[in-house]
Formats: sequence, structure tokens, C-alpha cells
Amino acid sequence: MGRSGLPHGCRCACDHVWGCAVVPAWNVVERPCLMVLLREDAQPEELESVLPGAQPGDRVWVGLRSALLGAHLIADLEVMNPAVESVLRRLLTALAVRIGGLDVGGREEWEERFDELLAGGRFDPGAVNSYFDRWLQRFDLFDGQRPFMQDPRLADECSRQAPPGRLVMPRPSGANQPWLDRTPQDDPVPAAEALGWLLAWRGYGPSGLGAQRHHAGVDSKNMKAAPLRALVSFHPRGESLFVSLVLSCPPPLGGEVLGSDLAPWERSELEDPLVPAAVSGPVSLLVGRATHHVLLAASGDGAEVTGCWVAWGSRVDLPAARDPFVIDRAKGGPVRASWRRQLLRDFDAFLHARDPAAAGIKGQVLPVWLSVFADLPPDVLAALADVRVRALGCHQEKQDRDEQWFGVTTPASIAPFLPSRHPGRAARVAQCRLGAELAASDMAKALRGAWKELAPGEKECGWADAATSEFWDRADSMFWSAIGEDGTGLPAFRTLGLEIFDSVTREAASSPQGLLPVARARSSFTHPRSGRKKS
Repeated sequence: MGRSGLPHGCRCACDHVWGCAVVPAWNVVERPCLMVLLREDAQPEELESVLPGAQPGDRVWVGLRSALLGAHLIADLEVMNPAVESVLRRLLTALAVRIGGLDVGGREEWEERFDELLAGGRFDPGAVNSYFDRWLQRFDLFDGQRPFMQDPRLADECSRQAPPGRLVMPRPSGANQPWLDRTPQDDPVPAAEALGWLLAWRGYGPSGLGAQRHHAGVDSKNMKAAPLRALVSFHPRGESLFVSLVLSCPPPLGGEVLGSDLAPWERSELEDPLVPAAVSGPVSLLVGRATHHVLLAASGDGAEVTGCWVAWGSRVDLPAARDPFVIDRAKGGPVRASWRRQLLRDFDAFLHARDPAAAGIKGQVLPVWLSVFADLPPDVLAALADVRVRALGCHQEKQDRDEQWFGVTTPASIAPFLPSRHPGRAARVAQCRLGAELAASDMAKALRGAWKELAPGEKECGWADAATSEFWDRADSMFWSAIGEDGTGLPAFRTLGLEIFDSVTREAASSPQGLLPVARARSSFTHPRSGRKKS
């Protein structure tokens, strides 16, 4: 039985067949599914040939074909939700790997093609059109046999259809806070927005309960957390979407099996939820890993999603693979997302991606594109002087609980601070970052010391977390100003910490029992022991 409740074999004069339901084609190659910001310096004549009617600086909706054909004219994606932006960047990067011919196994050949592609300044229109024309049918959101990035078996294997709001993660559902999105669960989701949320479930879906699914003798509603769940990823953001995507393409790291490195839409068979495929190259790494399967139900005119199925897509842990955009650790796995952690604390590491030990980083593997970027010739780096780091993540639990979505870009670009080109600037970044870290650490330590004296029976300090969060919020602008061309001297991070310390402890310090504990703690902060330099 199909989504309409009628046999799949029934045929009628419609674009697709779900029983006798007429479901018009909604192909993301051609239909507008991405909001993009056009470059202010884009040539109007060239824009007209790719995006008729668009003007430089406009925000426009485009399909995947136009996004790749006009990537050099597009400044960046315009996406409201960081999880959606993260998975859309991975999808576009996978397409860039294929269209740009970067799906090769040898590092030397890859570097030659990478250099040629970057120097060309745009994706070859013939390659873009050839690829999409070949796989066009597989990119339809509501195709009756192979809907894009979905599992059509869910309509038969799942107990019931969920309301459309289940697709949109911030809407009230499970343990999500209702203030994230007050849109009712039954409100349809525009098809133009559905692609992003469909991919977000594959990347960031929670563990917990989904639709009851019966597949090959397995009957369960338990879902595992998606591979990017609770992680933060770091992407390149250049002067154009083209530059961002080319820099995102991961180089071969060894062990690639290119004939098997397929995207879900390129496979002859649907994904096997009982035996998830191992990563065999960059494309399967970027878009082929999922622990959730999703299926969309369309309105009669195909303009909206009116329901969905979300169910388990793997009963076992996915085969190990290192995502190219996360910071991985030898112990503890990839770095988890935290909205409280400012990018200034990682900027020093980004600059030393080729030699992390030089920045005091041990046991971590940084996103691979950072080292590729640092290895580019000086003339190429000069042309890419505006490349920055875009951090995307959600401070969340593995379960169905999202606390804080965040997307932030470094105010400063990377190239002017690379130690291979500007060792003095790199050293200044390291000095400022270390000064901030020491000041924050000493402030928190002093607050915990005062709290322990005032409340010896309480394990958690009621001051340190809030004070530290405020410190990093206020230290952020000080750091970026200090490392700029006009920056002089080390920022007064310790003065900032002392101001916050005094504010937090003011009430306690004015009481008889709190006067001495706060004074002693304050002294330990203003006069750190030997080995600590004031900042």
C-alpha cells in the first residue's frame, strides 16, 4: 500500500504514482530549495544568464542546478537554522566533488585537479548540466519509487504517519522547548524548506522514539543519535559559494574505494538499515551516513509537506569515519557543540592546522580543509585573503532535546595570520588567546574558592559558570580588535575578569560572613602565583 492507502501498482495520468494520488514533480535540481545571497560585485549580464531577473546583492531562491552554475556569483547560503545550513553545505560539497572531478584516489592527482578547479573560478557548466541531467529523476522529493534522500519503504513498514511539524526540529515535539518555534505541528511545511529539514534529520536527528518500523523481521521504534548530533562543524566561508565549496572538498586520505563511493541517489539499491555501508570515499562520507530514515507526504499540488514518517535507519552503530569538518580527539571523540565557547578560543588552532603541536594542541585532528588551505601557494593565498571559518552546531543532548542552535563566523580571515606567512601575527593571536584563557581560568578558580568557603556543603559553584560565560562574551570583541592591524598591546583580560568577579560577589562581599572569603579569593586573582603572567 502507498501513502494514499491504494496499491503501488495503480497507474494514472499523473507525474508520480502513490496509489491514484496525483503528486506533481518537485525536483530540487530545478525547483527553488536554497536561499542564497548574490555577490554585490556580480556582473549583471552574467547574473541574467544564470538567474534571470536577479540583481547583485539580491536574496533569491534557487535550485541545485542554478546554485552550482552560479556558485561564483553567489556570496553564500542564507539559511536560518545552523543544522540545516550544515547539512546543505555537505550536500553541495558532495556535488562539488563529483562535478569538479575531485573524486580521485591519488593525492597528487587530486591536488592538480583542485588547483585547476580553483584557478578556473567557476564550475564548468557542461559538467554541472551533465551530472544533473544524468541523475535528474533521483532528485525529486516526491518520486514514487526513489524520493530524494528518503526511504519509500517507510509508508508500508511504519505504524502511522506523523504530522508535518515532526519534520521541523525546532517545533514543539518530545522534550524540545516550546519557545524554539511556536508553529503548530499540523501546519504544512513548504516543499522549498523540506529539503533542509529532511537532510537535518539524517545529520542531527536525536536518539529516542520514532515511528514503529517493521523491517526484515525487526520491529522497533528506537532510534540512534545521528552522526553529527551534538557536534560543532567548521566550514570555510570564502568570497563566493564557489570558493567555499571547492575548499570544502576533502582530499583523499587513503583507503578510498572509488567505485563504491556513491551518494544515496547514485545507488541502485536503497540503503540497508540492518547493514549500514562503510564510507569508501568523500561522497559517501559527506552524504551517505545516517541513522534515521525519513519519508515525506505531499499535498495534492506538491507544494507542501503535509505529513512524514521518521524512523530508525540503522540498528547498529555506523562504521567509524572521521567527518572532514569536525575537530576529532584521540580520547573522547569529536568536540561537542557549546554555544558558550567563543571562536576566539579556537582561532589559534585553526592557524596551526599543519602543526597543531605548535599551538599546544595535543591529541586533536582539525578539519582537513584547514591544512589544505595553509598549504596553498602564496599567490593563491593572497587571492583567498577573505576566507574565514564558519562554525555551525547545536548545543544539544543525544536525546530529543535542543538547547541552543548557533552559527557564527570568525570576524578575521585566516590567511593574514598563517604562521608560514606572518609569524608575528600568528604569535600575537597565540599570546592574546592564552591571556584570555588564563584570565578566565583564574577568575573562575577564585570564584569557586570564595564559594567553597561560604557554602562548604555545596559541590557546584553558583557563580563560576555564569561569570565565565559573561567573560567570554565580553572578551570576544577585545580579542578581535587586538589582533587587527590597529591592535596594540595585550587586551586587559584580567581587568575584565576582575570587574566581573566584583560584580558577581558584590552582595556576598558586603555581608560580615562573606567579606573575608571574597577578599581572599580576589587577592588570589589579582596576584596570581609565580608562573602566571598578568594579562
